[in-house]
Amino acid sequence: MAEDLVSTMPWSECLVPPGAPTPELVAVVRRAHHGVVPGWTARFAPLPWLVRAMSDMTSDPFASLPLRDASLITLVVSRDNSCRFCYGTQRALMRILGFDLDAIDRLERDELVDPDPSAQLALDFARRVSRGSPRPGVAQLAALERSGRSRETVAELVFAAASAVFTNRVSTLVALPPEPIEGSGYQLAGRLLRPLITRMFKPRPKAPEAPPAPNEGLGAPVVAALGTSPAAGVLRRTIDAALASPVLPRRTKLLMLAVIARALECARCEQDAASELHATGMAAGDIDQALDHLSSPALDAREVQLVPFARETVRCNPPEIQARIRTLASGLGLGIDEVLEVVGVTAAGNALCRASIILAQC
Repeated sequence: MAEDLVSTMPWSECLVPPGAPTPELVAVVRRAHHGVVPGWTARFAPLPWLVRAMSDMTSDPFASLPLRDASLITLVVSRDNSCRFCYGTQRALMRILGFDLDAIDRLERDELVDPDPSAQLALDFARRVSRGSPRPGVAQLAALERSGRSRETVAELVFAAASAVFTNRVSTLVALPPEPIEGSGYQLAGRLLRPLITRMFKPRPKAPEAPPAPNEGLGAPVVAALGTSPAAGVLRRTIDAALASPVLPRRTKLLMLAVIARALECARCEQDAASELHATGMAAGDIDQALDHLSSPALDAREVQLVPFARETVRCNPPEIQARIRTLASGLGLGIDEVLEVVGVTAAGNALCRASIILAQC
């Protein structure tokens, strides 16, 4: 049963306590989530950019990708990453909204999720995006297009998988507690009041948007490849906000992003991050050494630990990475906002470097 699978997913106590989000921040989340304010809003309140990024990533920023595809991709990726929070929340929401329960049950038995070969192709692709190795490329993207999807839909499909990785990493690293929507009482009410609940939770189709401008620096080619999808603005805002935040040094964050890019074989993101690192005054030899060996005499005391940690987030086991970040935060004496920035930056790097798969379309 679905409940048995969720209950057996190992999970720690939440790393960060609830904070007090500003009314403006709550309003942003409420607008994006049809009047609902998820519990992570308070947990991430000390770092407003992460609240906005999480809100953007979970608001289905798609103009052409069907809701069914986006929902199943989130479920499949969350299952692949053993993210107890995202999987439990997504599964409960899909049940309330009347999605095919057989598909969910097949997923939990590690069987084919969808009898439609085209739909199954998309879900298998999403798993490959999640795992990151081997990296999907031209052949896999072409197969998706041959299945009848437009280039725009394929680009959004890639981003759907990448954004699910973002929410998985954020949720896993801090060990978010379950949302009330998982409760049996909530689900019973959902079945009884399905038309009303559906209007509250079912995403409304979004219109294409003008590409974000300016679109410069790290991630610019990936953002451009998303074209007029609302996902382009989500990705641009997330990267810019993460790098502009003063909580951690910009150089430290660029090093973490570059390491993730190297691990995910994203040459373009690695090159862009290295170029920006050089602009901060870091010597090319020191950059190469840090990426080759996850260490360098040029790294400061925090970077010595944060750089290898970033590499560990590319593919991780929840109990192990949750224990690891607790040890890291304690050893470095990180404040809650600093812990959250480490979480947000690694999640953004994992999402960007997986979304960069769409560059093979160009």
